[in-house]
Amino acid sequence: MEQQKCLYILFSATPYRIGKCIRFITGEPYNHVSIATEEDLRECYGFARRFYETPFYGGFVTERPSRYIHNGCVSKIRLYRLPLTNAQWLKLDTLLQNMRSQPERYLYNHLSAMMAPMHLKVRVRDAFTCAEFVVSVLSRLGFDFDPTRFYTIGGIAKRLEDYHVYTGQFPTMGEKDHTFFQPHPLPHPVYTSAMSIFALLWRKTIA
Repeated sequence: MEQQKCLYILFSATPYRIGKCIRFITGEPYNHVSIATEEDLRECYGFARRFYETPFYGGFVTERPSRYIHNGCVSKIRLYRLPLTNAQWLKLDTLLQNMRSQPERYLYNHLSAMMAPMHLKVRVRDAFTCAEFVVSVLSRLGFDFDPTRFYTIGGIAKRLEDYHVYTGQFPTMGEKDHTFFQPHPLPHPVYTSAMSIFALLWRKTIA
């Protein structure tokens, strides 16, 4: 018998200064949300910084388990499992293949992130916050989410509560993600961050 295909939605309290700052501002227990196609969470997909030392150079990334561990702190998470039909699974697989093949096309939506405290969404082509990405995926798969609306991370979790399967520490240590933590000379984070923000503003201007 064929195993049921599922989409996993992972809410996390990431162990970084930016994550702690976001949780302080929002008053929510989690500051990040991503998706996975396997329960072991060895590969998650979301919108976040591309490297540890480039907080403003972000976009679509594949997250390894070591992203959820830093300086001895393990992320607290809340995990949801959504069963998918074969048609939904095929649609999800096609979407992720396309995004993995051209990750630089997808930018982190800093404009929406800046407006989040006011519960406002700024739409930019191929640019998402972590929450906007998850809402977009859920909407494409036919779940009751409107991609034109603003959702808080807590609001997404509340709507998925019937699918909750786990709350606790991130369960898989995995190997160190050397790409994410790779050190770069100072010009790299400055240049990449500036170019990423410029590209975002340019897309918004010409839309």
